Amino acid sequence: ENIFVGSEDIRPHLPDESELFDNVNAGFTEMMKRIFEVKNAVKACAFPGTLEKLMEFQAALDKIQKSLNDYLEKKRMAFPRFYFLSNDDL
Repeated sequence: ENIFVGSEDIRPHLPDESELFDNVNAGFTEMMKRIFEVKNAVKACAFPGTLEKLMEFQAALDKIQKSLNDYLEKKRMAFPRFYFLSNDDL
């Protein structure tokens, strides 16, 4: 389950990243709908700006991941027992 979509625990602590994730999620979903309608992978990937948009999504997701890791590190400092859990488990 996605932490930004299925949970309201993180959103108040990372509001900018939550909004950024919502934008990426909506943009990617829209892109996949458009690609699904074409039914041809070569034609779908040839849409103008597809590669650039995917690279933007990846950059945004990298930023979100870094902020989330920083947030989890702060939580680990407050609760040392969290050092025994991976980021995915937290």
